[in-house]
Amino acid sequence: MTVPPELVAMLEGAPVVGAREQAFPFITVDAGGFPHPALLSRAELEVGPAGELHAALRSRRTRANLERSGLATLIAVEGRTAHYVKLRVARSLAVHDLLACVFEVVEHKPDSLGIPLAPVTYEVTAEITRAERWDLTAEALRLLR
Repeated sequence: MTVPPELVAMLEGAPVVGAREQAFPFITVDAGGFPHPALLSRAELEVGPAGELHAALRSRRTRANLERSGLATLIAVEGRTAHYVKLRVARSLAVHDLLACVFEVVEHKPDSLGIPLAPVTYEVTAEITRAERWDLTAEALRLLR
């Protein structure tokens, strides 16, 4: 299974300073069995050449959870639909302080009650691009291709 077309459209391009962007909840499970959320930007996610999902992850807890279980869920919101995408790590590599992963899509569940939804959003600033070191993130994602 590949990344669903709805999500491909949401992940195309790169965040631009000054723009309002969706922050995508990325959920792993910690060693105690509790959900652990992280918010990822389009700078940290991309669709690979074979339709798989690539992600560059900086959070130590998210990385540890993935190294232990290899499983995650990505949530994306568009219009009246929430998309839940179950993922499994196919391969990964450490790049700088990031874990760059290729995920296979295990399941995609679009969910809608027909009411307008609002995703988690943020404004892209130059400070965020520096603090999150998006230049190194881009390098890590390039290495996955």
